[in-house]
Amino acid sequence: MKLIGMIAVLLVLSACTYTSNMNVGTNFSSEQAAKIVKNKTTDRELVALLGQPQVKTVINETDVKWIYSYTVGSASTQALTMKTTSDFTIHTLDILMRDGVVLNFAETHTPMNINLNTQSTVK
Repeated sequence: MKLIGMIAVLLVLSACTYTSNMNVGTNFSSEQAAKIVKNKTTDRELVALLGQPQVKTVINETDVKWIYSYTVGSASTQALTMKTTSDFTIHTLDILMRDGVVLNFAETHTPMNINLNTQSTVK
């Protein structure tokens, strides 16, 4: 009878999965990024379109790099095996401004999938 009880507990635990979702940064779309025009779009137009960037880095007297980034995804852990999986996407927009006008920009989507197996040892 104890064996059946232990098997039942293990079956219940094996079905338990904990999941969490996250999103961080400024959410922007590829459609918004497509509205940016090199040598024409101004810093004021960018702020109106996307808001303030997460990062502004001064390159030299005339150039500033703006970075917009948005990370979205989820992670889950299976209770019995402690296997953790995550699926995230980082959407980044790097913009080089010269004298307040877009000189160049690049949009990237970077998927990140991570699988971890955690094992505990009992002595």
